[in-house]
Amino acid sequence: MEQIKKYFSNWDITRIFKMVFAVVLLIGFFSTHDNIYLFGGIMFFIQSVFNIGCPGGSCKTNVTKSDQPIIKVDKYEPKN
Repeated sequence: MEQIKKYFSNWDITRIFKMVFAVVLLIGFFSTHDNIYLFGGIMFFIQSVFNIGCPGGSCKTNVTKSDQPIIKVDKYEPKN
């Protein structure tokens, strides 16, 4: 039981959302027997269980965060 609690404690809101969406799609499949719901439900279920996002990590960007501002803005003071 401790392993299950430890596994689910690492889940973030996107994994929970994917799991809920997978369950909704699978319920849609069982009510309509339309295969697109089954495909989507299985896809989102696998993504949430194995924490898979984009294939090959293609969702990542190479932008790094820095503390320095990108644009320096001076305060505007009108002349009298």
